Amino acid sequence: MSESDTFVFDHLKEKIKKIIDLYDKEKNKNDLLVRENHELKEKVKIVEQNLNEIKTKYDKLKIAKTIMTSSNNLHDARLKVNRMVREIDRCIALLNR
Repeated sequence: MSESDTFVFDHLKEKIKKIIDLYDKEKNKNDLLVRENHELKEKVKIVEQNLNEIKTKYDKLKIAKTIMTSSNNLHDARLKVNRMVREIDRCIALLNR
């Protein structure tokens, strides 16, 4: 091998080493981003569950407030409860189809 061949060979080895280093860095970065993505998806899932729980509590609170507001007039409260029960029965009937 001549000196120029050795130089070219060494230069090629350096470039390959740099490419391998860059590949390793990008692979590590990608692994980190994949983990971060997974963690964020888990957080979103938890937040969505909390949101659904809060919505359910809010709906229950609205119903309770409606009933309590109407509790002054017991007849109106009974009518509202009966309407809600009929609506629930309709929903159950639709689900059973």
